[in-house]
Amino acid sequence: MPKRGANIYKRKDGRWEARYVKEITVEGKKKYASVYANSYREVKDKQLYAINHMHLMSNQHTNITISELMWEWLSSIKDTIKKTTYQKYESIIRIHIIPNIGDVQIKFVTGKTIDNFSSNILVGEHKVSSKTVNDILIVIGSAFSYAEDEYNISKPKFHRVKEEAKEMRVLSVPEQAKLEQYLINDLDIYKFGVILALYTGMRIGELCALQWSDINGTIIVINKTLHRIQGINKTVLEVTEPKTKSSNRVIPIPSFLLPMIAQFKSSGSVLTNSKGNVVEPRLMQLKFEKYIKECGLSKTNFHALRHTFATRCVEAGFDIKSLSEILGHSDVKITLNRYVHSSFKLKQKYMELLKPLVNK
Repeated sequence: MPKRGANIYKRKDGRWEARYVKEITVEGKKKYASVYANSYREVKDKQLYAINHMHLMSNQHTNITISELMWEWLSSIKDTIKKTTYQKYESIIRIHIIPNIGDVQIKFVTGKTIDNFSSNILVGEHKVSSKTVNDILIVIGSAFSYAEDEYNISKPKFHRVKEEAKEMRVLSVPEQAKLEQYLINDLDIYKFGVILALYTGMRIGELCALQWSDINGTIIVINKTLHRIQGINKTVLEVTEPKTKSSNRVIPIPSFLLPMIAQFKSSGSVLTNSKGNVVEPRLMQLKFEKYIKECGLSKTNFHALRHTFATRCVEAGFDIKSLSEILGHSDVKITLNRYVHSSFKLKQKYMELLKPLVNK
């Protein structure tokens, strides 16, 4: 192939080909692209146009700020994610990313930039938890992956922070008995909701979205959740699909709950207030905190009922696969690692199952 200029060749088919650098990777490797024409002058012009266009596009895109990139990325995925996910990402961008590094142009962003940002918000005046930091880094990483695909901008390499294992609150057997006694002494629809969650492992949003039509005989069908999201001018309640695909499930009802269900069964939402309106998760959480305080138990949140349910199931001898499906987990490892807290008493019970093979 005869050559007539920098990266310009005449091909065997008679056409001219000109190559130009389209991208330089993080490792410094050049990636080329080609343009074609029937004459040397024409292909030279095309090559110059492509090179100038690449420089122009590079300058335009690398001059945008992190703030601009974040909003552009979020807008690009808006129709592909749940409203609650969108709201979470929007809050992370608005509260954490923009005030700290929003004005930095993306061409100046390195892995060290992001690592320093992580370190600062972990110990700063408005410090956040390591889990929140990692949630923020997921958003930043996704936005830069978008920039990499759209603008040929190399994604900076940064590190997630180490999350400390957080002990999950589980009610002890005496605590659970004390709470149950308090609830049944003066049972109402709110207290019934607490008992239902305690013996099914439902999440608070799933409980608040539950309809009486979802309770069929001896089973409960979980296929939706209720949460409050940001609307145009105010927050609004919205019923959506559950947290994950595996959260769509059927829960068998313990037989001792059936008379209680029959006592309250009606139509519409299971949890409604005196005006007939649905009870939202925030109100249910406040009710639960009130019950815990009046019981004299240490402070806890509604989700501890789910942890407690899983723990009691393990102590009762449930197989983990069945328990995982009742909880709506996609993998039994989640059940084992996150929700199953075996007590020392249970470990002691298991150890007593060991018998010597040889008698003295």
